[in-house]
Amino acid sequence: MARELFRRMVCAAGLPEDVMLGMPRMVLCGGRRMLMENHQGIVEYGPERLRVKTAAGVVIVEGEDLTLASLGETDLMVTGEIRRIEL
Repeated sequence: MARELFRRMVCAAGLPEDVMLGMPRMVLCGGRRMLMENHQGIVEYGPERLRVKTAAGVVIVEGEDLTLASLGETDLMVTGEIRRIEL
């Protein structure tokens, strides 16, 4: 309940939810690259499927030849043929 109230206050104030609430931000570049910020860890990693824990739940990335091009404490870059992203 307190988290929902905080989220409403953030939205009402016009502040970015991804920054204030640690929500994931994903940028897809032409279906071959995806940058994700604010992740909380890798759940599953393989050449056809990547599952990443976030504050909003688990994000599933599916495709072919998926590779973690970079992995930082809070951000990651996936390359390959990205076919589907699911939350």
